[in-house]
Amino acid sequence: MDGKTIKELIDGYTSTNIYQQMKLYYDLYMKRNPNLMERIRQRDMKKRTPNWCVPTAYFATVIDTHAGYLFSNVQYDSENDEYEAHIQEILDANNVSVKDMKAGLNALTFNRAYELVYTVGDGENLKGTQIKFAPLDPLSVVPIYSDTIEPEIIAVVWFRESNGAKLADYITATEWTQFRAEKDKDNYTQIDTRELTFSMCPVVEYRSEMIGDTSPFDSVVSYIEALDWAITGNSNEIDRIVDAILLLGKQLTQEDRDHLNEIKTLEDISKDEITPQFLEKNLSPEFRKYVTDLLIQEIYRHSHTVDWHTQMEGEASAKALKIKLFDMDMYSKRIEKVFIDGTKKRLDLIMELVRLRDNMQPEAISVSFERTLPTDNETLIQVLTGVDWISNQTKQEWVGLNSDIEQERLAGEAPMINLDEVVNDIQSDADSEE
Repeated sequence: MDGKTIKELIDGYTSTNIYQQMKLYYDLYMKRNPNLMERIRQRDMKKRTPNWCVPTAYFATVIDTHAGYLFSNVQYDSENDEYEAHIQEILDANNVSVKDMKAGLNALTFNRAYELVYTVGDGENLKGTQIKFAPLDPLSVVPIYSDTIEPEIIAVVWFRESNGAKLADYITATEWTQFRAEKDKDNYTQIDTRELTFSMCPVVEYRSEMIGDTSPFDSVVSYIEALDWAITGNSNEIDRIVDAILLLGKQLTQEDRDHLNEIKTLEDISKDEITPQFLEKNLSPEFRKYVTDLLIQEIYRHSHTVDWHTQMEGEASAKALKIKLFDMDMYSKRIEKVFIDGTKKRLDLIMELVRLRDNMQPEAISVSFERTLPTDNETLIQVLTGVDWISNQTKQEWVGLNSDIEQERLAGEAPMINLDEVVNDIQSDADSEE
């Protein structure tokens, strides 16, 4: 790999539709609607005022809601308790709960997240080598796939800017080569290379969509853009009316009047000719509210997200909440089936390094995405009370308890003290002594 090829890979990837779509997702997540900004810029160039810009945060809202639901509690379990504790120690040292969430957020936003597994040490003391993994910005990674039936990442180019220079790292299973170019130049030159001993590329890719390269929430982008423009247009219409009223009240200077293009037609009309009917503009607030409410409803519907702010007003039972969560839970399980491939690859890479460093053979580790769901144990306990054709163990499992643990706790509890019996025993002892 040489500097010329690195530049061609970067330029080729950043010019693709996929990369441009990823940039749009990033802007929407950061509450910067680029298409809305461009329309406002065009208005400003034409001196059309007012031109307030009101982008909404719905893209970030639905993604954050799903990310919190899916990735707040990822569990790693093994039948070998010693091996599980060893792997968990490495995961905890890397702040795995935060990195699980970050990988999930990127995967939901871009349909791709990247993580680099690497080691930190002095190159001599193998036991003292630290096993690390860190997220990479999806907008700074060029993935290179195999040409097999089921393509997998065989190399990446990780490009970025640092201290006034452009850096690019070419990473494969057996090689890590670094390139550098000055900020105002494109000629990448190799500055370092080292050998790696992985069985696969140490960059993990997380995906969230089964079909296509778009975000799983791409379907709501058009609704968000329509909503942003509806709200922005509404704010500008209101501001125009305020400008018109101020002009009629002679509270604007001549300089201010010159830039109010929308109401210059009022300047040649005498005060007596102005009537409320003339000023009235059919804004139809009810229709605007209907349109915005409909768009918001469609955003939540097509993102399979529960609208906690309007649909959950007032008290609701746990059963009702579970029904509301059904669609969101089913969609989350679909995302989970794709995302988990990346999580397993991360574990495989870590276990490779553990085998080399600690001489511990890999063990099977299961990954589960635990969710916090509403429970209605009070109602269930009332229904089960007095039912003698269901075992106590089954009842305990239905209300979320572990029957074995409950039996141990019950056996270890001290028996209840009957005060009447204690008093009678004391009285009997006193009588016998007399």
